[in-house]
Amino acid sequence: MKILTKLLDKIKSADFILVTLSTVACSAMSFVFSVYNKRIVATYPLGIYSTCLLAQTYMNYAQFGVLNAYNRDYPQALGRKDYVEANRLKNTAMTFMLMVYAIVFVVFELWVAIYYGGRIGKDVDSTYYAFGYMLCPIMILLKSFDDMSNATVRMNGHYNKSAVIGFVRTVLALIIGVIAINVAGYYGLYAMTLSSAALGIIMFRSEAFKGAKLTFDWQFMKVMIIGGLPLLINSLIWTIVQSVDKFVILGFLSTEDLGVYSVPLMGFTTMVLVPQTISQVFYIKISHLYGANHNETELLEKAAYFSRVTSFISGGACLLVYFVMPIFVHFFMPMYTEGTAATQILVVGVAIYATTMLYGNIFSVLKLNKSLIANSVALCIFNAIFSSALVLFVERSINMVAIGTGLSYALYSLLLVIKLSRRFKFSFWKLIVNSWGPAVGIMIPGLLIYRLIF
Repeated sequence: MKILTKLLDKIKSADFILVTLSTVACSAMSFVFSVYNKRIVATYPLGIYSTCLLAQTYMNYAQFGVLNAYNRDYPQALGRKDYVEANRLKNTAMTFMLMVYAIVFVVFELWVAIYYGGRIGKDVDSTYYAFGYMLCPIMILLKSFDDMSNATVRMNGHYNKSAVIGFVRTVLALIIGVIAINVAGYYGLYAMTLSSAALGIIMFRSEAFKGAKLTFDWQFMKVMIIGGLPLLINSLIWTIVQSVDKFVILGFLSTEDLGVYSVPLMGFTTMVLVPQTISQVFYIKISHLYGANHNETELLEKAAYFSRVTSFISGGACLLVYFVMPIFVHFFMPMYTEGTAATQILVVGVAIYATTMLYGNIFSVLKLNKSLIANSVALCIFNAIFSSALVLFVERSINMVAIGTGLSYALYSLLLVIKLSRRFKFSFWKLIVNSWGPAVGIMIPGLLIYRLIF
């Protein structure tokens, strides 16, 4: 019994490890579903699906920062043992989101009924769009409450519970999604997202919403909106950053091209997963370092060192995706082979960006919020200009969008290095060599070998 007790204690003390493992496992299952649905659903319907999800992404901001304020203020209230304030935050956030998303649901469903009403059931494309858009407000409502309930359980200190439930519900949602895809084709694409969110709410409800009640506290709602709006704006900017290439494709190419472009986006996600995770760990380390002595020079020295480690991994990850993706797509997603070249192009630019992720975090550590937002806006502008110009003046293809996006991320990376060097009078070459150096040193020989072989 003592051995079992010690084992359980060790598992409890490893809560962040379990959460990380659960997150990686859930990401892997989402990747599997993404690959599987591309074996069943053709490029054009998948492009419609991607367009509908784009609309859903921006619906998330209808909560006006209330959820952002809740995620920041609720754990602080718990830390002060002010449980009255904590419950007030929970009740107000829950009430506001229910109210807002109910309005969004009514307005959006009316728009779908009016705009697509006469074509539903008669025109396949219109029916696909109407079905996807109809589900958007439902999905975002479920996902928002799923995020809130999951975050609440973690903020209450039950990380292991969050990890286990997250893993179990994703397994169940994957099974439901695969069955739905086989039975309903395009219509089954939405099943995994819907079931995952619904299962999360059901499994987390006993703790996350215990004792919660509707509270129409208008003054407190205003306080939460004002407090959460800056966080929402920063999040919105990054959402726009990640959407620019999709808008360019929808504006200048076609819905089918957007479906094919889902393959480069998969490559992008795979490419940044490990460097992003490592960057987050190092971010905590440099935060502790700066908090201890407030030495900016030492902070940059450590960031340069940690970036060198990330750079080696980014270069290796880039070559892995570059070599494996064409073969992987050919065997597992044969309808999407047109997206392999764009994938290879995109991951090269993104690999450069991944090496300087930690440099971007320095702006956050030092609370340089204006520079942080300015950097994100610059990336938006870079991507919009380069992607649009290449599509309009060189070739109308997703390859040009990939070049523009990859080039934008690389320039954004260079911008971070220049701004850090100038602001803190730190060696530009030291920053660039420690970040770009290892990745470029790995990628160039690897890419040359690939060209010689293939």
